[in-house]
Amino acid sequence: MRKRISYAFFTCTLAYVLAAIIIFILSVAQTGWERIDSDAGTFLISALTLALSEFSWWGDFYYLAILVPWLSSALMLILLVYLFKGAGPRRVLGGLSIGAYYLAMFLVFIINGLIGGWEDITYPLLMLWPLAGFGLGYLATFILEKMVMPQLTG
Repeated sequence: MRKRISYAFFTCTLAYVLAAIIIFILSVAQTGWERIDSDAGTFLISALTLALSEFSWWGDFYYLAILVPWLSSALMLILLVYLFKGAGPRRVLGGLSIGAYYLAMFLVFIINGLIGGWEDITYPLLMLWPLAGFGLGYLATFILEKMVMPQLTG
């Protein structure tokens, strides 16, 4: 069980680090190096949490919102790896664990739009987040299994 827990946390950490690097590169490509300031960190956290950190109830502790997708993805991966004990579908499970958080947040935005009215947000763009999350989880699992795990076990 301990190996599954460390595997899940390491996989999710790697996936969110990859996501942060990609978001940072896209941010710099869009705004340039001169726009890197304290707002860049806020933008990064907002992008990683899919605007969960934007809610006012976080107060000054908006940066703690990054724990929600990381912990929820890791716990989901632990559960999925425990249920599917075979090593075959681990890449798919890694993708599902990351993509599930973004799918849940997308559904929150859709339900909010249906109940409270559509605001100034591009909902079709948000549909890409679960797919990108699945891809990043799959990539992180692939990197972990092919490049990191043989180093640790050999």
